[in-house]
Amino acid sequence: MEVPGKQKPKKTFSVSRGSAEDFLLFCIPCDRDGARVPAKGYCLTCTEHLCDTCCKHHKKQTPSRHHILQDQDSMPTTPSVPIVKDEFDSCDDHGDEKLKFYCKDHDIVACSVCVTLKHRLCTVDYIPKLSEHILDSEELNEIMAEMKALEDNYNSQIKRIKDEMKAISKNHDDVVKAIHQFRKEINTRLEEMEKHAVKEADNILLKQQTNLNDLSTGVQEITDKLTEKRKRIDNLIPRKCLDKLFVEMKETKKRVEEMRMKQKQYSRADVFQTVSFVKNSDIVDMLDRHKQLGELITKKTSTGENVPVMKPTSTPSEDKMLNLEVVEDIDLNSSSGNTKCSITGIEIIKPDKIVMCDYSDNKNVKCYDTVQKKVVSEIKLTKSPFDVAAITDDKFVVTVPDDRSIHFMSLRNQRIVSDRKVNINERCYGIAYSQDKLVVSCNIDPGKVLVLDLQGKILQSFCGDNSLFFNPLYVTVNTAGTSIYVSDYGYTVNAVKQLDWQGNIINTYQPAQGRSTVQGICELDDGTFLVCLLQDSDDNLRRVSDSCKPCKITINEKLGKWYPEAVAYCKKSRRLYVSYSETGHFKSNRRIKIFKVDWC
Repeated sequence: MEVPGKQKPKKTFSVSRGSAEDFLLFCIPCDRDGARVPAKGYCLTCTEHLCDTCCKHHKKQTPSRHHILQDQDSMPTTPSVPIVKDEFDSCDDHGDEKLKFYCKDHDIVACSVCVTLKHRLCTVDYIPKLSEHILDSEELNEIMAEMKALEDNYNSQIKRIKDEMKAISKNHDDVVKAIHQFRKEINTRLEEMEKHAVKEADNILLKQQTNLNDLSTGVQEITDKLTEKRKRIDNLIPRKCLDKLFVEMKETKKRVEEMRMKQKQYSRADVFQTVSFVKNSDIVDMLDRHKQLGELITKKTSTGENVPVMKPTSTPSEDKMLNLEVVEDIDLNSSSGNTKCSITGIEIIKPDKIVMCDYSDNKNVKCYDTVQKKVVSEIKLTKSPFDVAAITDDKFVVTVPDDRSIHFMSLRNQRIVSDRKVNINERCYGIAYSQDKLVVSCNIDPGKVLVLDLQGKILQSFCGDNSLFFNPLYVTVNTAGTSIYVSDYGYTVNAVKQLDWQGNIINTYQPAQGRSTVQGICELDDGTFLVCLLQDSDDNLRRVSDSCKPCKITINEKLGKWYPEAVAYCKKSRRLYVSYSETGHFKSNRRIKIFKVDWC
């Protein structure tokens, strides 16, 4: 450890006291102590006028014995303007001690007591020695740039919050207008139901405003702290308060990392949800049988999540380990007679209701109740259904490849009802719903992905004569609604592809080489995705980030060889549902394994 020398005397300006003496040259060190003594010399090194006594001591003291002194005849005849030297801050743990040292091993500033007690074996330097070139250091430039970038990001979030506050107010007005318009189409007996619906819309508005106000307050607090820190450093730089600047830089460096983590949390804490009013079609014909004017449907428009019913034991994050715990295994054959099930599509309609597509000769869509632990409803189709996607809590769509159609269905009183069918003239397989659009994979001659409206009109088609896809099978859209994820497989292709809404490939995830086929995909709370692989292995569930990078995952028990295909996740109950078989043979995935999901 380097032994510190005595600190140089602090430099300051000599302040006029407004008397006749102000026209004389005074000793600056004495003036600093409150005494006016005529100057008899001048130190070129310290740039200070000195009296006789200070000149003598200046030559004797070790730190200043080599300084260059001028006598009274040679010294400047105008008052010197010395550089302001900053003071050391006091140590939080040892109040009387100053933070004069820097430990390189721990990247921390310390006082002499801290050095003695905690850093005796470390590499320790004296701060005044290190701070001489801090103004030109890359570290200072980097921390200032990081703070500026953080501040810009927080300011952008504040602007976004303000914009969304206006948007939810306008959206609320549009919803109320729709409610009133529909109200005019029916008779006066529905007035009470109208008031109830408007009140529900107002409650949603109030909740969103409250959440956004809370978020705005948190972001503003961080922004204020960033501004304060930046201003402190900005003020220290021109004053050349090097020691204090060094300490401030090191302390700020630690705060910036904390602020960066909070920024990531805030950027995901989007609470804006658009609301639309959906008419109750039965009211038009049967007014007396209903007490609901309609329903308000919230739709996520950003990366925000609804608050889950079950309190999480750990905050989800893509850098944490995902733990899967097997809690149940469902055998569906008992509900389907002698024909074995082939569950190729799963969707969570409500926390206790699961809709499944049976692609076997059963040719039906099932509704499974997780509380009663049984199939409570089935609807048989002329052709086998493949995949399913939820539109609301009781409405969903089903693809039927051999029929080249999409079926719109509802769940009414635990009974599946077919509402309508849309023909699209394509063998459609995987399907996802986002922002009033359907995303559908069609994997034959050639493979393509279609974007349709809810009437079945094709809005976009992503193709490319097998250059973009080979056999696209399952599709999903992230919660933010910004990316489409497609599982694509074939003899030379086996990957999950992330696309934008123009059909451009952004990222790709390819499992390790081997006999495997990518299957179902679903998103988790932390924005990562689970991917099913059909291969001879027990490592058949993979986890990837939103940019298709591998993430950590573990299962609490060895599952042996199993072949997962479709997957769905319930965010409210934190349960994962995976259809699988034990043979890997097509049309034989007749069981569903349920996992409890957690992060650590």
